[in-house]
Amino acid sequence: MSKERRAFPRFAISDHAIAVDEKGTKLGRVSEAGGGGMMIHADSVAVTQELAPGRQLQITVVEPDNKVSNTVRVEVRHRKGTEVGVEFIGGK
Repeated sequence: MSKERRAFPRFAISDHAIAVDEKGTKLGRVSEAGGGGMMIHADSVAVTQELAPGRQLQITVVEPDNKVSNTVRVEVRHRKGTEVGVEFIGGK
């Protein structure tokens, strides 16, 4: 049995929550988030290739059903296929 290594638990997000970059380009669906980061399911391999580990960027998570959006600074921590894990970071 493996021990959970996350500092913060992750929680499922609405199926309709999407991540967009600073230019408003849709990156993909956000499936889960926690106090430390979130998982993005990129729309394509091309999007995934733009999100290399170590890259820092500003992402806005949009939930159209709730008319809610939140903008955060993140650093790409890992990617596998079209899954991209990002960590929340401070500053601009």
